[in-house]
Amino acid sequence: MDIKENEAMALHTTFRIGGPARYFCEVSNEAELKEALLFAEKQAVPFFVLGGGSNILVSDKGFPGLVIKMRLRGKEYADDGSFALVIAQAGESWDSFVEDTVTRGLCGIENLSAIPGTVGASPVQNIGAYGQEVKDTIEWVEVFDPSTKEIRQLSNAECAFAYRQSIFKKRENKQLIVLRVAFRLSNDARPHTRYPGVSEHLLKKGITNPNAMHMREAIMSIRMSKLPDIRETGTAGSFFKNPLLPKEHSHIFKNLFPEAPLYPHTETHDKVSAAWLIKKIGGEKRFRRGDAAVYVRQPLVLVNHRNATAKDMFSLACDIQSHIKKEIGIELSFEVETVGEFL
Repeated sequence: MDIKENEAMALHTTFRIGGPARYFCEVSNEAELKEALLFAEKQAVPFFVLGGGSNILVSDKGFPGLVIKMRLRGKEYADDGSFALVIAQAGESWDSFVEDTVTRGLCGIENLSAIPGTVGASPVQNIGAYGQEVKDTIEWVEVFDPSTKEIRQLSNAECAFAYRQSIFKKRENKQLIVLRVAFRLSNDARPHTRYPGVSEHLLKKGITNPNAMHMREAIMSIRMSKLPDIRETGTAGSFFKNPLLPKEHSHIFKNLFPEAPLYPHTETHDKVSAAWLIKKIGGEKRFRRGDAAVYVRQPLVLVNHRNATAKDMFSLACDIQSHIKKEIGIELSFEVETVGEFL
């Protein structure tokens, strides 16, 4: 295992932003992971586990410890009648994994197509899109606990999934490292088509009885029309979470802003479109910090027009937060994780 020094994190994030990691390595198996953690322990430095670098903003100062990039690869399929248990290693590309399951005719994660990142990151964020959340298919998550040097298997319930949340995002559990994830996918379930825009797209294509592959193709087409291509533009995708309002507050909000999109989320909360909130107060025209800007086709997405710094991007995001709080009274939370020192 090769440990590098002062590796630019801009080379390893989809934002193409980030200062140097004091130490950096890639691990392809559990033995190398343990070796990397032992190195960090001996050097008395913190560690950070990196997947695809697609949901993080790294400080211009970088990271003062060891960044461990997960390269664990491999998939296993076990058929169980109408369901299949699929186990994927943490370093697998998420979208390649989705494509593989869809090609096999399995349903459950097809609406999560074209999301960048790795399998290991999917339960941490509880990724979701177009009416699906990954929590609905996860059977268990296998983790390595550096504090005990043990491997544990956490059930779906133990992961405490919620909207863009999981046990892994709590401070006391941030040291847990995802090794493998098991998904329970269906051989014969009907795809979820009710999300706004999806059913319309399918009807335009003349598809009335879609399968998983139809859904994947539709989702990829919709995302391509709304989101920047990370091969050409630096971005971390949706920077903010859609706010959740208690039902009693959402009724007031709807009376004030009848044109605002409002979606049922749970029995007690509704979801407000963060993209609508940003656009409502001037979004893509009002907000910019150097080369950090709001993407013109999707206000929820922040982009790096070549030379943006982490300071630019963070300042832009905070400006959007404060303006929406001031003008509409709703607080936006970051979906993107910040790494390193910003204040």
